Amino acid sequence: MEKVLICFLFFFVSIQRIDSILFLRRFNIEVSNKLEGNKILQVTCSEKGASTRVQFLDFNSSFLVKFRIYPKTLIWCNLWKGPDYVHHVKFNGFVGNEKFIHDVCGSRKPDVCFWQAREDGVYVRNNPTGAFKFMYKWDIN
Repeated sequence: MEKVLICFLFFFVSIQRIDSILFLRRFNIEVSNKLEGNKILQVTCSEKGASTRVQFLDFNSSFLVKFRIYPKTLIWCNLWKGPDYVHHVKFNGFVGNEKFIHDVCGSRKPDVCFWQAREDGVYVRNNPTGAFKFMYKWDIN
């Protein structure tokens, strides 16, 4: 019985450690359009050597980027505010380290860093609380 208990404890600790490793975990970036006046949001996200297609999001719609975390994962996003697409912002949508996930996204559960475009700029959601934090203002090109 003692050996079974020790094996169970070893297995449980191993599972906890595997869950805490970022490498090869699945993660997502979600960008949502909350611009007033039914303005269209243009979105593209990129990482080294690859880029998503340009997406045009209607009001209240969102765009999801799915990926696996590798060492030095960095995904940046470009947002352009319609209708004239003069206002834009470029930001790191995801950086593959615990500090970014904890400080910016709020946590790894759920496995998404949720960004929201509003009239005054771009916000990120703190996952545990659901509160949004202002991060970037629109630039004029």
